[in-house]
Amino acid sequence: MPTPGLEARLARARRSLSRLRRIAETPWERYAADEDLQALAERHLHIVLEAILDLAAFIAARRGAARGPTYRDVVEAVIALGVVPTELRPLARAVPGMRNILVHGYADIRHDLLYEALRGDLEGLERLLLTLAEEAERLDP
Repeated sequence: MPTPGLEARLARARRSLSRLRRIAETPWERYAADEDLQALAERHLHIVLEAILDLAAFIAARRGAARGPTYRDVVEAVIALGVVPTELRPLARAVPGMRNILVHGYADIRHDLLYEALRGDLEGLERLLLTLAEEAERLDP
């Protein structure tokens, strides 16, 4: 089983996915007008993205993958290891950039794009999270 800290982050990410699903059901007009709801979406998406990256780093380390120091390097390492299914690779490659925008505020957050991601990418993010969690479990039962 992955470390207790990693397990706790995974459980938290699952709860955040559930909250994001509820937010995604909100009509755009209400979402666009509600800064508190937007902040909740940002935070819960951040939690999910961090869990994905933590799991990817755990897998890369356990499998002894050669990788550089960045989150992009970690994602490329698990892709090279064949852990990420082909159809999820574009989404996996987008995760570090999404995370950096949310964390570092490189740009104003485009809530129209975040809302689209909530409505269209949550299933993929969940599949990516579960794929990585299964591999982490396999590596450290």
